[in-house]
Order: sequence, then structure tokens, then C-alpha cells
Amino acid sequence: MWEKAMRPNLLLKMFTIAGLMLVLVVPLLMIQGKISDRSNEAMHVKHQITRQVSGEQQISGPLIVVPRTRKQLVEKRDCRSGETCTAIERRQVLDSQIPDTLSIDGELQSEMRYRGIYGVPVYRSLLHIEAVFPANWQTVSQPEQVVSSQKPLLLLQIQDLRGLVERPQILVNDVPLPLVETEQLPDGVGGNAVAVALPDDLAGAFTVKVRLNLNGTESLGALPLAKETRMALRADWPHPSFEGLVLPVEREITPEGFTSQWRTNSLAAASVIHCARGDAACGDSGQALRVRLVQPVTGLLSSERALKYSYLIVGLAFAAFFLFEVLRRYPLHAMQYLLVGLALAMFYLLLVALSEHIDFVLAYLVAALSCCALIGVYLMAAMRSFKAGWTFALSLLLVQGLIYGILMAEDYALLLGALLLFAALAVVMVVTRKLDWYAFAVPGKAAAKVQPNADSAQNGDAL
Repeated sequence: MWEKAMRPNLLLKMFTIAGLMLVLVVPLLMIQGKISDRSNEAMHVKHQITRQVSGEQQISGPLIVVPRTRKQLVEKRDCRSGETCTAIERRQVLDSQIPDTLSIDGELQSEMRYRGIYGVPVYRSLLHIEAVFPANWQTVSQPEQVVSSQKPLLLLQIQDLRGLVERPQILVNDVPLPLVETEQLPDGVGGNAVAVALPDDLAGAFTVKVRLNLNGTESLGALPLAKETRMALRADWPHPSFEGLVLPVEREITPEGFTSQWRTNSLAAASVIHCARGDAACGDSGQALRVRLVQPVTGLLSSERALKYSYLIVGLAFAAFFLFEVLRRYPLHAMQYLLVGLALAMFYLLLVALSEHIDFVLAYLVAALSCCALIGVYLMAAMRSFKAGWTFALSLLLVQGLIYGILMAEDYALLLGALLLFAALAVVMVVTRKLDWYAFAVPGKAAAKVQPNADSAQNGDAL
């Protein structure tokens, strides 16, 4: 009886299953959209905290800046004749001088700032900066072009001045100097600079010491603007990410925090030094020595990665149902396929919701157990078999466990996924190796296949 029902409908049933998988794309895409919305909300919280505390911080300097008026040859086009001519113009420029050595020693105290359920790591840093400038710092390049010079300034660039807890202390040869007010700084310096005017009687090599009490969000960096640069940082954050021009030469990461040391020179940092000599406000974050306080993998990110395997799980479940129909000769309705598929989609919605409040591993376990238990109870009645229903449910739970293992093994995700697909294909081929697919075709085709063999056997007997 089952064969008579399935023979004309086998191909239709396969197309129906494929159509149901396309239908299930809709709720899965809606869940993907919900993950995107929550990610955008988390990013919005980050921007709010950044506006209220301070942003990522980057330090440039100290370096000497001398505002000068220089004569420069420029090419101009005569509007009447259309010919190009050369003219001498006076332009305001900033001549810069980097130190011979730069040493930065800092300590970061971190904490999480929350808005609702989303948080961002912020820090308070205490930085001690020491720079030694050469004896020839007053030497002027191309003096024949100089028309006039202003008083030299010692300049320190800070990416976000809102992070300053107190006014920086700048000492030249252990003598504290007053800060130049922002409105008195020359054009081209930028609005995020801290500067002092160097004494008129300062000559020869000198040492600069700076003490900074600086707040920031997520990352701290420093441009290596010296012939020799050394930076040492200590923090109580256990998940650092080192970025920028060079990586630390020494680092130690423990559950209590990290320590790191950078060392570089003017040859390795030639591009950023050349940029600073041409523009005192120049600074590329990619050229800095930088550490970022990274949050461990969030539930949203893990849920998004898990959702990428949803089509695989639904496909395996539907393939298993189809094999059950074929092997056990028990038809399942398309609505039963759809309800089980919706239960599998509900797993991902539960995962997203739970992972915002509890650890991802616990959220994954609760969501998987809940949905697989629901599927087991439903299939036990739909298949009229306690054993068959719960075998399917436990098999789905096993697959969910394998997917979790793939999520945790990022470096081997492709390998483990390929092995899972290979194992699924092998199981299908093994359990159907003796299945006569012609038995589900239109009657007569199977007989036509068998009859020539029978005729051959009779001819063989006659011979």
C-alpha cells in the first residue's frame, strides 16, 4: 500500500522537501536580521560610552616644532598667456625635530562600562614619557629659505583630549614649564595638541619628561617618533590584542593581566617619522605601537557563526526523515517536516536571546536540549514509535554538539565540517546500499529491468 502511494509521488515529495527548505530560509533570515540589529545596538552603546568617557587614544611625540616663514618656489599658470611660470611665495610651515630616544612606561587599570546588557572596556592609564633631544636641535635646514622664525614649541599630540584627567606635567631638564593655551598654538598644529614654549636660553642636548593621566576606550597606542623608541605597558586586562607597526618583543599574558615591551628604531619607522617631519599633526593609527583591550568572543558573534550551519542541520534532518519514509515504509506529511524545521529554527532564536544574559556554552546547551526535547516528543507521536522519535531527537542533539565543537575549533572548522558532511553521506550510502529504488518507480519499469536477465538465464539453460 505504501509503495502504491509513493511510486507516483516520490519525485513530488523530493521537490516538496526542497520547497520546505526554501520556506525555512525566511525565519532563518529573520533571525539573522535580529542578530544584526542587536550588533548595531551594541555598537551604538559603544559610541555612547565613547562620547561620554573618551575614545581610543594615541600619543604622538614629544617633538620640537618651530613655526617659520619660508620662501618657496611655486609654479603658476598665467591666465592671459596660458604659460607656466615660476614665482617665489612666502608660506607658513612647521619645522619638526624628533628626539634621539623615546621611552614610554605606562600602567592601565581597566573596567567594563555598561549601558543595559552591552558593555565596552575602558581604562585609566598613568604614562611616564621621557625623550632626549640632540645637541643640534636648533640646526635649521635650508636656512637661505627662512624669512622669519617664531619661538620653538615642544609638542605632544593626544588623540582625544577629553581623556585627560589632569593637566599634563611637562619638565625640560627637570624644570616644569607652563602649557601654552590652545588658542595660542600656531596654525597646522591641530586642536588635540599639548605644548610648552621652550626657554630662550635652552641650548645643547636636553631631556623632556611628561606625566600623563589619561582615560581611554578599548585601545592605547603611541607613534614611534624617535631614532630609538621603547615602550612598556602593564594592564589588568587578560585579553590583549597587539597591533600596529611592530609587535612587542616581549609579552606575558596571564588571567590577571599582561605585560608587554616594544622596541623599534628610525629605520623600521621611517615612514611615520618622515610624515611627522613634514606635518606635526600627522599620525596613522596603523603605524603606532598599539594594544587593544579585546572582549572575549561575544554571544552575538558566536550565534552568528552558529547560524551559518543552520541550513546544514535542517538539510540533514530532512534527509533523515526521507530515509525513514523509504526504509520504514511510513509516510510523513509535509506539515510534519515544516514543524520540525521551525523547531530547529527556534533553536537559533533561543540561542541569541539566552546568550545575551548567560554564557554562550550554557545558552547553547539550554537551547539545544529544549528544541531537541520538543522535537522528540512531537516525533514520538508523529512516527507512532517512542524509539524512532527519540532516536531522531538524540541524533539531532549529537549533531548540535558536533556543530558546537566546530564553532570552538575555529582553525579546524573547515576540516571538521567537511568530515561531518562526509560522515553523513557515508551513512546515507550504507543504509541505502541494498535499497531497490526501482521499487518506487512506475510499475513495469522494474520488470523491464529484470526481464532481460531472466531471458538470458533461459537461453543459457538451453545452451
